[in-house]
Amino acid sequence: VLSAGSLGANANVTLYGKLDLFAEVNGGGGQGDRLALESGGLNGTRLGVKGGADITDGLRAIFQLESGFFANKGTLAQGGRFFGRQAFAGLEGSWGRLTAGRQYSPLYNAVISYDPFEQGYGSPTTDGNVSTGSTRFDSSIVYATPKYAGLSANLMVAFGGETGKSHDVASLSVNYENGPFGLSLAYQNDDHVSSSTAVIRQGFLGASYQWGKTKLMAGFSHVENDPDAGSTTTRREWMIGSQTAATATGQLLLAYAEGRTQDASPSDKGQVATIGWVETIGAQSKVYAILSGHKNSAGSALVPMGTSSAGNYTVNPGDDAFGLALGYQYWF
Repeated sequence: VLSAGSLGANANVTLYGKLDLFAEVNGGGGQGDRLALESGGLNGTRLGVKGGADITDGLRAIFQLESGFFANKGTLAQGGRFFGRQAFAGLEGSWGRLTAGRQYSPLYNAVISYDPFEQGYGSPTTDGNVSTGSTRFDSSIVYATPKYAGLSANLMVAFGGETGKSHDVASLSVNYENGPFGLSLAYQNDDHVSSSTAVIRQGFLGASYQWGKTKLMAGFSHVENDPDAGSTTTRREWMIGSQTAATATGQLLLAYAEGRTQDASPSDKGQVATIGWVETIGAQSKVYAILSGHKNSAGSALVPMGTSSAGNYTVNPGDDAFGLALGYQYWF
């Protein structure tokens, strides 16, 4: 961390990161078993820098640059982008926060807030049972309101920037927190940004309740994929789960989810049940064990995965699948 004196009054720059590695055992599918060392079991491995400086009283300039990489291979994630996770700058004050660059969408942030595994290994939002839309968008502008009486909102617009094309995306989330209760409503209209051949519309409703040491969570998603050629498809997806501080240093995670494409032939329905234990072993270290089982209908082939294992573990459509991950995470 650079000192304020070297940067100016009330200025700071912070270097941070996470290193996440896990061993994975997969089986149950007709294509055979799998044993691997992967990266990103609880969270994606990353290295970043963030900071800001006061411009005037009540107005602050901010920035964040963050690279994702696969610790098991030493290669960049997010398609080889140097700052593939985040790259933005902006202003913040009592009126809220306005940023521009490559950023997370409000829909994505809302969905994973109600995912007990926060898009880690075995998560229903990682395997595809519950959609998050695209995680991040280039050339985006995000406005986050201040919180008022428990209410806050986030609005994003992103532009494709191509001559003669209207490739853009709009995303909005409205969030409410009051004591143990949490509630979010989000919507996103993706006009040929994530997919060059379709408009994708998604709505999401999430709720949570802190009951003693347990946080109960649930979410429902409705997704429409409207291709340039062919018929519109609709998915209905839901998830439930919990996070429990079971001991002073251990956390128990549970999740169950289903996702189904309506009127698909053959039937396209996936189901996932996941249990995990996360043990804090130091001020900056955790170990974890996660077991995830998947049941697929004849048109579905979803499997448990972490950040770097996407596409490495495959099964035939209709196969059931399971995965066991044993991992370690260090952060600074």
